[in-house]
Amino acid sequence: MLIKNKAEKTFKKIGLEATFDHSGLDEAAAAAAQYDLVFTPMNLVNQFHLPKSCATKVIGMVNVLSEQEMIEKLRANGFIE
Repeated sequence: MLIKNKAEKTFKKIGLEATFDHSGLDEAAAAAAQYDLVFTPMNLVNQFHLPKSCATKVIGMVNVLSEQEMIEKLRANGFIE
């Protein structure tokens, strides 16, 4: 829930519109391919097994409460300039 709340605030601040969901790891890993973007703690990135043809970006966060890190990761993955 912390990542969802931080993402909502960060996206609003930088002017990106998005729909946000929150779930446990098992559910998130199973449903990840339905989303454009998934934020997760860095140590859980390897739990997401997506086919190479899947366009979903799974982004690991060192500090899930860091607005600056989230913005940097969005920029690095082409979601913002």
